[in-house]
Amino acid sequence: MLQHARALRGLGVDATVHSPDPCPTWFDGADTFYRQVRSLDRRSLPRVEVAVGTLAPTVAPAIEVAERLACHLCQGYEPAHDTLSRPERDAMLAAYELPARKLVVSQHLVRTVRERHCVEAHWIPQPFEPELFRPPERERSQGGRLRVLVTGHWALEVKGVAWCLRALRPLFERSGHRLDLVRLSLDADAEELAFWPEAERHRHVPPAEVPALIQGVDLCIGPSSPLEGFGLLALEAMGCARPCVLTDIPSHRDLDPEDRASIKVSFGDAEALRDAVEHLWRDRDLRRRLGRVGRTIAETYTERRTGEALMRAFDE
Repeated sequence: MLQHARALRGLGVDATVHSPDPCPTWFDGADTFYRQVRSLDRRSLPRVEVAVGTLAPTVAPAIEVAERLACHLCQGYEPAHDTLSRPERDAMLAAYELPARKLVVSQHLVRTVRERHCVEAHWIPQPFEPELFRPPERERSQGGRLRVLVTGHWALEVKGVAWCLRALRPLFERSGHRLDLVRLSLDADAEELAFWPEAERHRHVPPAEVPALIQGVDLCIGPSSPLEGFGLLALEAMGCARPCVLTDIPSHRDLDPEDRASIKVSFGDAEALRDAVEHLWRDRDLRRRLGRVGRTIAETYTERRTGEALMRAFDE
């Protein structure tokens, strides 16, 4: 939402973000448009022309304070998660029935919202900074090793980290430990630490340092489940011209529909994942070709494009 607000402000819109949480220090310039409030209700929120809620509990407050238009920005179809309790799922489903214009971060979510709720949603392309996530000035010398990046928390099934690491471990052993697993996450689960203690781990990395981390690997794996709303890692990897092995799920198909920047494998197919990684390990030219195409895809995603899509959705 911070990037969405910045995108709108870049178009001259007086966009602000309101939250009970403190202003994030990791987002440059957030203090100019971020407002910490006591709670998300009409007593704490200002009346505005357009209000956008994101997670289900924020949609009703957006409707309360919007003078012209309230919107619900869906970043993933939350009611589909099977870890939810019945009351939690009912509350999320109810949010989709509220009179708020539906905005979604991926084209597959347009179809989901149409099929589940008979409502036509507006696709809002992911805000992105291709000038920040860019190819490295010089490729590293491999020396027979392969650096592979996997991001996300081990325990979150939607991110697919656990099955991915279990699939890669035999390849790590067969290669004589020449596969270097690079992990980026907020924290590391004890089970993961025990399973792959040799991994190079990066935790709580400031966003400004993430591009350099991605530039320093040979390929990125996006092992998410079909519940993934967008799959930001794939776009960031493509921005850095890194080849990707991605699960064949709706969000990844939306990003690379012709498989020109990635190799796709079925979610949970360990053998196919290992085969794809080994193929890219052997074929450096293929890695470069996938990376070049990925870069052209990433360059189409900009904050300006996001801001303009939001304005079209607001003005319809």
